[in-house]
Amino acid sequence: MIVDDLLKTITEEIANMVSTKTVIGEHIIVEGKTIIPVTKVSFGFGSGGGEGKMKAGEGGTGGGGGGGASIQPVAFLVVTPEDVQVFSIKGKGALSQLTEIMPEMMEKYKSVMEEKSKDKTGETETNGNQS
Repeated sequence: MIVDDLLKTITEEIANMVSTKTVIGEHIIVEGKTIIPVTKVSFGFGSGGGEGKMKAGEGGTGGGGGGGASIQPVAFLVVTPEDVQVFSIKGKGALSQLTEIMPEMMEKYKSVMEEKSKDKTGETETNGNQS
């Protein structure tokens, strides 16, 4: 039963440390902008134990456990009445870069599709006038 108690204690302590405030931090307001820190939280733990009897009939038990946590800031959300922006603390990854250029890519795609549509409409009108 020592192992059960040990596991219960470790998981309860980890549960006490984990909350939404751990990942999404307390906001602060600066010059009308709400700034919210975002962190990466990692936890790990392990435990073990055993019971046994020696040949002479004497019993013994033993157990141990440990855990660790890592909390790293990764970004800040900046909320204004106009919009919400995400500012990464680390070097920008592929997803972050993609989200930055996506609006521009969509505008270019839209204009290319509009041009193709105009070209097809113009070809139909030209071909229709030749008959």
